[in-house]
Amino acid sequence: MQPHFRILLVLLVVGLMTGCGNQTTVNTPEAAPVAPVIAASELVIGLNRLPFGLLQGGVPLNDPNLQLDIKLYYVGPGGDRSTPVATTQAIYRGQGLPVGLYVAYANLDRAGGWEAEITIPQASGPQVSRIRLDVSERAFAPMVGDKAIPSRNLTAGDVPSLDQLTSDPRPDPDFYRMTIADALASGKPFVVSFATPGYCQTAVCAPNMAVLKQLKNEFGDRVNFIHVEVYPYPFGESFQQARLVPAMQEWNLRTEPWTFLVDGNGVIQARYEGGITFDELRPAIAQLATGQTVNPMP
Repeated sequence: MQPHFRILLVLLVVGLMTGCGNQTTVNTPEAAPVAPVIAASELVIGLNRLPFGLLQGGVPLNDPNLQLDIKLYYVGPGGDRSTPVATTQAIYRGQGLPVGLYVAYANLDRAGGWEAEITIPQASGPQVSRIRLDVSERAFAPMVGDKAIPSRNLTAGDVPSLDQLTSDPRPDPDFYRMTIADALASGKPFVVSFATPGYCQTAVCAPNMAVLKQLKNEFGDRVNFIHVEVYPYPFGESFQQARLVPAMQEWNLRTEPWTFLVDGNGVIQARYEGGITFDELRPAIAQLATGQTVNPMP
């Protein structure tokens, strides 16, 4: 697991232990400082989805009313910590997820060190924090604009029952009808999610699948939906041994979950690492379904 996701997992575990399911707000002058955490394992040159978690006094915040103002500074060679390169806003994207998530989009135009200056509203006055971001020229996972990799993941036709294909306790058979290679050959846009609902280390795989099932019911006539389980059967044993299915290795995925939107020409139009929500994903899939270039920004 990557360092950012280890931190996010700590947020999750602490939050569950302290009852973070209830809304938490920063509403008193005595409130502890809020620590932002980037919940992405890799950032690259170009448009990036920037998901943030917020930790206050050891408890993850899950406040839908918070909106974060963000200034982005390039601090690599020739950079200037006093002049922002870009500004953006992170809005709440935690509906149905076990921890609060605040998502921004921004173009990061060069590789190297960056800082995000995040302004967090509080009753006693805004808190301003800076965190480090590292931007690479090339991602490990497939990038927007890349051709999707024609993996031949197992389907329902390869196993006696779905419980040997997915750790989802309530699987939708439509997600296991075709391989990624089949989807590419069909010429129809598709969504593929690499997730393990039963063993997700960030506890967002099952909520993600719930979102995708809902969207499949709306767009399934125009978009194919595929779920690739992260671990081979038997899942628990593979989880303990850190064994991954071949498709995870072929797509060079080092964390989970990942969700990719692929157009009818086999080109990746959008990618989402970690937790996703209906409100964030629906507009993008609606664009995918009509053959438009996907613009994931709200």
